[in-house]
Amino acid sequence: MKIASIVVIVLQLGALTGAQAQQSRVNPETGRREFLDYFVGGYGALNIKYHSAEFGALPGVPSCCSDFTNATSLGLAFGGLYERHLTETIRLQGRVGFSSLGGLLTATETIGNEPVLDDGPVPTETRRDIRVEHSLDAGLPLLVLEPAAGYKVMDLLWLYAGARLGLLMGSSYDQKETLVSPDGYVFQETGTAVRNTTSGSIPEASFLNLHLAFGLGYELTVGTNMTLIPEVRYFLPIGNVASVDWSVQTFQLGASLRYGSYRVADPTIIVDTVYVRDTVDKRVRRIAAERVVLGETESSYDERQEGDYLYKTTTISEQYIREIPIPFDPRMKLAAYARDSKGKRVPVESITMRELDIVESYPLLPYVFFNEGKSTLAETRMAALDTTTTASFRPTSIKRDQIEVYRNLLNIIGQRMAQRPEARIRVTGCVSNVGAEARATDIAKARAQSIKAYLVDVWRVDPKRISIESRLLPESPGNNDRPEGRAENQRAEITSSDLDLLGAVEFRDLDRSIEPAQIEFAPEAADAEDITEWTLKVNQMNNSIVDVDQTGRPRSVEWKPGETGRLTPSQPVKVEMTASNGLGQNVRSALQLPVNMMTLQEARSTREGGKLVERYSLIVFDYNSAKLNAANQKIMDLVRSRVTPETKVLIRGFADRTGDPEYNRELALRRCTEAKRVLDVPEEQVTLEAIGSDQLIYDNETAEGRSYCRTVQIEIETPIR
Repeated sequence: MKIASIVVIVLQLGALTGAQAQQSRVNPETGRREFLDYFVGGYGALNIKYHSAEFGALPGVPSCCSDFTNATSLGLAFGGLYERHLTETIRLQGRVGFSSLGGLLTATETIGNEPVLDDGPVPTETRRDIRVEHSLDAGLPLLVLEPAAGYKVMDLLWLYAGARLGLLMGSSYDQKETLVSPDGYVFQETGTAVRNTTSGSIPEASFLNLHLAFGLGYELTVGTNMTLIPEVRYFLPIGNVASVDWSVQTFQLGASLRYGSYRVADPTIIVDTVYVRDTVDKRVRRIAAERVVLGETESSYDERQEGDYLYKTTTISEQYIREIPIPFDPRMKLAAYARDSKGKRVPVESITMRELDIVESYPLLPYVFFNEGKSTLAETRMAALDTTTTASFRPTSIKRDQIEVYRNLLNIIGQRMAQRPEARIRVTGCVSNVGAEARATDIAKARAQSIKAYLVDVWRVDPKRISIESRLLPESPGNNDRPEGRAENQRAEITSSDLDLLGAVEFRDLDRSIEPAQIEFAPEAADAEDITEWTLKVNQMNNSIVDVDQTGRPRSVEWKPGETGRLTPSQPVKVEMTASNGLGQNVRSALQLPVNMMTLQEARSTREGGKLVERYSLIVFDYNSAKLNAANQKIMDLVRSRVTPETKVLIRGFADRTGDPEYNRELALRRCTEAKRVLDVPEEQVTLEAIGSDQLIYDNETAEGRSYCRTVQIEIETPIR
């Protein structure tokens, strides 16, 4: 009843002191409407707390109280709030503040025949009935978070509903038992009217306290943007404040003071667009027909505000272009050029094919490489024959390929030993001396024995002519720190005092050269600006030789006739270039180059003469070495004997992929320089090319491929008169 009376008084007071906060208003300075957006402020209140309890003691706290029951206490609450205006009747509110659930719980009881002392001049012990009061004074401060929704039920009256989340900031209690009657007596054990005094933190207090929240507020305007809200609020607990049966309901009587923020109403926008146009003529490339397109555009913009109306005016100035097509006529011509001996660009009128006398020398690599831990020839890349096919074997019947020659190493040696009854060889087995081959002299010996067995069993070589040895690493080992080096050290080496036994395999045949070696097809167009796509096709007898399809302006195309397959003598090479502007309009230009054939016999009968081309590969260098061995010296003697004052000598140096490319080029140059020094040919006749590992001439995944890359190739070209 007391709370209801207070609510009525607050409402009556509000009716006399103000009016509801304005939901919308007109700004007298701008003339624009403004709408309430949100409130921000603070609140303060008196808490009236109703404790509902039914317990005798806190957990683990000694107490002789039979039962604490209901009690009432007062407290303060204060904090800040934010309230969002959604509609004229609905708002969302959030509060953060301080409150408390603490209070004083008491319980009285009568204890019979209790030993007490009278409080006279001389305390006398007696027993009698006494009445005592048990008290528990609890402190439970809270940090509260209160989300709620508000609904306007009358012009000034708002109803709120939500929840309160209370986070316990601390808990304490003071508990005692007091003798309240009869007067003049004290407890025998304490000599005072108080005993069983304890204090501390409330055991098992609830850190999280949840309440349902309901409230009424009366909104009063007290300034331009300020409102005062007298309010009454009620909090219904969900759960207890501790693990005992103890909950707290709260009534709040207070007020909130809020500042209202207003937003300007969105204006009614009236948009207007004004166009100003004109047209000019322009001649344009790469269009099929006349057309009108939009050119430059300029715009200006103006705004003016009148109350709640915003007028936006855009003025657009457009210039249209009438495009008139320019006819597609680039006046394109196609020409063919080459470079003479001085590098000068000269026209090409025909292609000449010349027969050449070619001598090619393929050196033998006297090593047989084995897989790790293996010693049988069946697991190598050696080509094996049987006794029925050795009689028909000829080194010159082997495919003209260095690796194929290497694969027939044992067959070539077998045939040569059959032709040289006095020749002897030594086979030395080696291992990498790491992993499965560490200290494996048995594997090294088995590798040598497998080679001897093949020559004896298949080629019928007298076993006395073949001696075998074994060692760990080869005399000139590869880099054993790398897998490639270890693979190269897993080998058997074949040596002989008869250098011809391990000499190179020589092939002699006729080949063809083509002059010029490189042709440049160059388009010449007086007006190539319209060209967007072009093609160049080179054909002979309907066989496509070159087919280039590009976008953009035409450019020169280089063609090396010797690298695109054999040409047919006496049949012209036809070259056609087509240019397009991308609209289906094309122009073409074409030319023909006759192909003339000059045989070796014809060349010898003319002053021009023919050519003898000889190609030699030195027996491979050791790993990371530029030193020529005895077998190489013999080849160099042969090359030197074939050089005439008219001979041109080209020395190309190579390296395997092991190592840095720059170092490999330097190593290749040292190999070229050493070959040039030993060859001792006049400076003006020799050209050096240090290629290194930039061009791998053999497969570097195999040990023999890497070994054959460590070479110098010598090409000598001698005129035949």
